[in-house]
Amino acid sequence: MFGGRRSGKKMARLLPLMALISGGLCACTTVNYTSAFTGKTDRVRLAHKNFVIVGPVTVQAVEKHSAGPLGIVKTVEGSKVTYTSLIQKAANMEADDIIDVRIDVNTVSKTTLAEWLTGWTRTYTFTGTAIAIRFAVQDSGDMPRLDTLKR
Repeated sequence: MFGGRRSGKKMARLLPLMALISGGLCACTTVNYTSAFTGKTDRVRLAHKNFVIVGPVTVQAVEKHSAGPLGIVKTVEGSKVTYTSLIQKAANMEADDIIDVRIDVNTVSKTTLAEWLTGWTRTYTFTGTAIAIRFAVQDSGDMPRLDTLKR
């Protein structure tokens, strides 16, 4: 009868493999994750307040990571929030310095086996926040001034 028992055993062995392959092609993972860029937040209590708060400073940047089929060609477009970008924005507000710096990252990605085969994209949105301050008592020139960084 055409080897019925053997072909049935072969099909039984291939069934889990076929289920795994079809599940991998249909599976979908979406990530929308927000966290502190450094992984934790430190709070510091200042003993002497020799400054005046100018206001909050917020800078946003978007960085996009893309890859071609099978991840062979990878590209990165955009930029990240840096301490320098926060300092430059504070300098435009006529501040002397920034305190309480925090950089958060929001990651949006969708990864499936099919997207890995055809190409994928991840988007990172960086948000940097700080408090711009102006010193109440000006030093005699020992400290660098931010007004030299104005754009």
